[in-house]
Amino acid sequence: MKHALRLSFIVLAVALLFAGFAGAQDKGPKILLLTRSAGFEHSVISHDKSGTSHVERILQPIVEELKGTMDCTKDAGKINAQTLEQYDVVIFYTSGNLTESGGDDQGVMAESGVEELIAWIKGGGGFLGFHSATDTFRSDDPEPTPYIGMIGAEFTTHGQQFVGTVKKVDNTHPSITSLPSAWSLQDEWYLFHKFDKTNMHVLALLEIGGERSKQDKYDIPDYPMIWCRGMDKGRILYNGMGHREDVWEHASFKLMLKEHLLWVSGQGALNAEPNYDAVVPKALP
Repeated sequence: MKHALRLSFIVLAVALLFAGFAGAQDKGPKILLLTRSAGFEHSVISHDKSGTSHVERILQPIVEELKGTMDCTKDAGKINAQTLEQYDVVIFYTSGNLTESGGDDQGVMAESGVEELIAWIKGGGGFLGFHSATDTFRSDDPEPTPYIGMIGAEFTTHGQQFVGTVKKVDNTHPSITSLPSAWSLQDEWYLFHKFDKTNMHVLALLEIGGERSKQDKYDIPDYPMIWCRGMDKGRILYNGMGHREDVWEHASFKLMLKEHLLWVSGQGALNAEPNYDAVVPKALP
């Protein structure tokens, strides 16, 4: 009887152990989406009457598919060490100096916010930036701000929207498996400077094509549009696309969003060896 009882306890303990392990395996990433605009606010992150934005509505079912959770905020004050430790991934679709009010009545980031964000990434956090995330913490100084140094480049300007081609230059990276080898679509294409050529792993270039003859500012060699890097234990990925609502609605973009989230949350190989000089053209085609 005692032997049978002891065996029952062992079986129960093992079952609970495996149930707990399975439960842990089923949990997806905890994500914080920040869409504060201290400057211009893009329509895709503007809240409508429902109190949500287009970006939030696109991301939410993807996060649920990953069995994760997502908190959405325009309060940049939440970028602090205590809050960040609750999350696996932080997404920025932001603009301007987030430590300043900007007249948007949203919470501002503390002066130590960028330092705490970078420390969190180095400790194993995943950072994912979209479009105007490179129009955040800009500076007239020739040296990049700590934030720009982290994300990899700084927005300078953009021209009129046009159909550009996003050309994949890393065919094996897990964060862009669903990205077509060459995808032509209309969007607002940012121009950048202060590229971190030392640490950047370029994933895709913007092929400008015939637009060079139409807009002088684009009469330059093709340049990075999606890139990533490792930072100590953490991962960083930036995607310059996503000004337009229909870009977010595209099936290929949605699949790529899922892959972005998986990669920055630590899934799959890092594969982030610097490759800027090897894949970015130095002259016009």
